[in-house]
Amino acid sequence: MPKIERTRIDYMPGDAALDALDMGADLFPTLRTQALIDRLVIVAVSAMHHVAQHKPWQPPGMWGTDRDRWKLPDGLAPGKD
Repeated sequence: MPKIERTRIDYMPGDAALDALDMGADLFPTLRTQALIDRLVIVAVSAMHHVAQHKPWQPPGMWGTDRDRWKLPDGLAPGKD
């Protein structure tokens, strides 16, 4: 997706979120901050959805460094139940 079409989100994370970002950076030292945030958001939504549905959860596969290729798991994509 061209950068001009992207939604920009500015945020002020709380202390726990900053700690989580630091921990994530330790787990994925090659990811830039934005890619790390993308990964954490996708994984968190997937986990929360499965917990709410009382389903077993597995982390979604997000291979490589091209975050535009990362996708929400089946059933979580917009327009899906």
